[in-house]
Amino acid sequence: MADAFVTRGVGPLLRGLRSAGELSGWSFTRESPRVVNLHLLGDDPRLLAARLAGLCAAVGARGPVYAPELAGPPDRDPRLVDVAVDLIGMTPGRQARLSAAADVAMVAAVHNCPALRPDGGAAGRGDVVVPAARWSRIAAALATERHPLTCWSRVLEARRRAPGYHGTAAFDLVHLLHNQLGLSPGDEQRVHVGLIRSLSRRAGGPRRAPRWHQGVLRPGTVGPKS
Repeated sequence: MADAFVTRGVGPLLRGLRSAGELSGWSFTRESPRVVNLHLLGDDPRLLAARLAGLCAAVGARGPVYAPELAGPPDRDPRLVDVAVDLIGMTPGRQARLSAAADVAMVAAVHNCPALRPDGGAAGRGDVVVPAARWSRIAAALATERHPLTCWSRVLEARRRAPGYHGTAAFDLVHLLHNQLGLSPGDEQRVHVGLIRSLSRRAGGPRRAPRWHQGVLRPGTVGPKS
């Protein structure tokens, strides 16, 4: 129900208000997968609150809307909320949603570490590379003009070229998108653990250290691998 409220209820309404100039920016976050908090920026907060209250009543959503609680979106780039809304609409099932969350993180990792790209120097040395099957699917999406991952990639590239950019900012946006996709903290951890595991494999062999995530090697002389 929360997904439908975002994609078929409040999303189209707020996109229309933004196009009409009544709303300068909007976004949303989730207290839980079923609880959506809206963040809006406009010249008339009380009118926006009234519109939202009417929409909530029409769709049966529960929860008060107070003008004093309306606040600016966590990120004012309108493309980001469009990425989240479109991905939610494309992934009604849990597994597809988790896969989309992993794709979002993967695209951010590639933008911030060019060596991960399949055509980068790492691929020829057997070091860390993006898994070919996953990247082929992502690349196919990025080749289309209107796919949300394409928009996400453009946002990241624009941020990367901006003065004073720091790579950690991209993963703040990844966390925001994961929250908007409705991932629980546990699901978000699973996505990142899976991503780290996939990037910790050599191109032609197994992970460098089995059970690396459970401990560290004991101190001692480092010898050649058998």
